[in-house]
Amino acid sequence: MPEVAHPSSAVRVEPAAAPGTTATARDSDPDLLSLANQLCFALYSTSRSMTAAYRPFLEQMHITYPQYLALLALWERPGMTMKELGEQLSLDYGTVSPLIQRLQAHGFVESVRRIHDRRAVELRATEAGVALQHQAREMIESVMEGVGYPIEHLIALRDQVNALGERLDAIAEARKEA
Repeated sequence: MPEVAHPSSAVRVEPAAAPGTTATARDSDPDLLSLANQLCFALYSTSRSMTAAYRPFLEQMHITYPQYLALLALWERPGMTMKELGEQLSLDYGTVSPLIQRLQAHGFVESVRRIHDRRAVELRATEAGVALQHQAREMIESVMEGVGYPIEHLIALRDQVNALGERLDAIAEARKEA
């Protein structure tokens, strides 16, 4: 099998599988445990880099990255409950609740009791919260322009990462049931 250089290191590795076949880990592969060869680390590192690229914009908006994600969800689906928002963001209630409380303290989110079920509380972006959309669009456009990839490439990459996430979720769920 031909060797290929890892794009971010001098470590040389063999491809795990031919195109169109399933990758398998081999105990005899000395590079299997190399940090530079870990997909999980590449995703983790890239996520941190994305957050760092957004940080100056988010600071101008006076919100954190998790708060930005909550606002994105509420702009898309106003009226979600805390539980629904947690499910959308893959966060538990204990994480979502203080996040929303801070957004409420800044005047970006409000909670309103549902008319037909007074126990349920709907979350909505306030006028000030909706006004952040303009800055959020500028942030996304600026960072994506700085990355320099064609939009089609970024969309395909996002779709691949989402598909990978779904497969990993299925693996985790199957292991829970086993």
